[in-house]
Order: sequence, then C-alpha cells, then structure tokens
Amino acid sequence: MDSALLKIQRAEKHYSELSVLFVKKKPFRYFLETNCKTGQRATFAKRDMVVVNDAAIIIGDIIHNLRAAIDHTYWNCTSDFAKSEGEKKSIQFPITSNEDALQKSILPGLPKRVSESFAKDLASLKPYRENGNKLLCAIHDLDVMDKHKLLIPTGNFTKITSAMLQQQVPDFPSGLMGVGIGNCHRDVVWHIKPMTWTQRRKARIPASNIIEKELNVPVDIILNDLDFSKPALEVLKELIEVAKNVVNVLKESVEPKELVKSS
Repeated sequence: MDSALLKIQRAEKHYSELSVLFVKKKPFRYFLETNCKTGQRATFAKRDMVVVNDAAIIIGDIIHNLRAAIDHTYWNCTSDFAKSEGEKKSIQFPITSNEDALQKSILPGLPKRVSESFAKDLASLKPYRENGNKLLCAIHDLDVMDKHKLLIPTGNFTKITSAMLQQQVPDFPSGLMGVGIGNCHRDVVWHIKPMTWTQRRKARIPASNIIEKELNVPVDIILNDLDFSKPALEVLKELIEVAKNVVNVLKESVEPKELVKSS
C-alpha cells in the first residue's frame, strides 16, 4: 500500500484517539471556591497536566504523520529524477518564504526533470508563507516545532459570561463577558456574608473552611501555536484534509488517474 496513505491513516487514527481522550477526560475545568469563614469567593481554572501532556504527544504524532505523508509523496514523484544519491536523500516537500522564492529556487528544473504539469500543480498548492497556503505551511512549522517542544493545548475560557455563571452561582458579579479569564489561580474574587462557627459546624464544612464546586461552562481546547480562534480538533481536521489534498494533487500529476483512485 502507498506509504503516504498509511501515514494519513495513522494521523486519522491519532485524531480519533485525541477525540476520545477529550470526551473521557477534561484537560481543563472551571471551579467556584468559597471560604466559608471569611466569605471570600473566587472562580478559577484547573488543568490536568497528565491529560494535557497526553494530548500534546498525540497532537505531535498527528502533525508528524501529515508532514511525512506529504514528503513520501513528493519523494516518490521526484526521486527517480535525482542526479545523485545525496540529492535523493535530501528530497523533501518544499516550503518557501514567498511565491517568488518558489518560482526561482524550486520550479525551474521540475518541468524537464519531472513534468510541466507537476511543476504547475506544485505551484497551485501555494507552499509558501507570504499570501500562500497557511495550513500547509503550518504542518511544516509545527512538525519542526514538535522536535524541540511539545505542542501544548490550552483552555479557552473566553466564552464565559456573568449571566452564564449566575445561573449556577447567583451572587456572581454582573457585567462579565468576552474577557480572557482562565488558567489563573483566581480569575474573579468577590465576597458574601461569612458563615458563623455554628453554621459551619452544622454544615460540616472541612477544617480548611474551603469548599470547591466544579462549574459547567464551555471550555474550548485550542492550540495557540496554530489558531486560537478555533477548537484544536477542528483545526487539526483541516490540516488532515490539506495533507490529503496535497498527496492527491501530486500523485495525479505523475500517475494515471485510474491508478490514483485505486491506491
């Protein structure tokens, strides 16, 4: 079977694994803390670093397999035209700074060495950063980044509003919406009437006088290194589709369409 297809399938398997992880375990949660003795209340986020790190490893595997799928296809399309073993070993799908760099450094030799249609189709993918295919470039950049550090997902708590929290915490302050809260020890702090010693004893408040309650709020899991405006799963799905398209476009440039469809 085509090695690029195997890499895509592996990326999709990791994507399913990540989806299941986010359903079964919450990497980010939001809490209400009440000091029954002082009357101080606060909301704050908690993150489960075990889950976050597991997710980061899976995300890195997704990205690496997508980059590998693209490189495998490009190598299969061009390696027979390499002038030496050294050149063949250095083959990888090109990502350039802009269209001009692609036109000058990558495309000139391709029509004669592979085919004119291959050079044209490669150019159509816009594999450059300036006004090019941002998601395609992101696959390359994130793969490089993952070699040096984990691609850590982050909790996005900006959809929380006062009205939403007041449904669960009636005394929560009003007027809060669209702000960047979360990932702090305390986001919002306010005070209510403290409980007396007798009240705390009757309510069986712990010796610390602190009680915590998890709140039901929307928390998107995002990748700041990729796109903080969309959930991580949504953007990763887009990257998978981009990689599939690159593989198909390059293969159709050098193989009969019947062979591409059957592979």
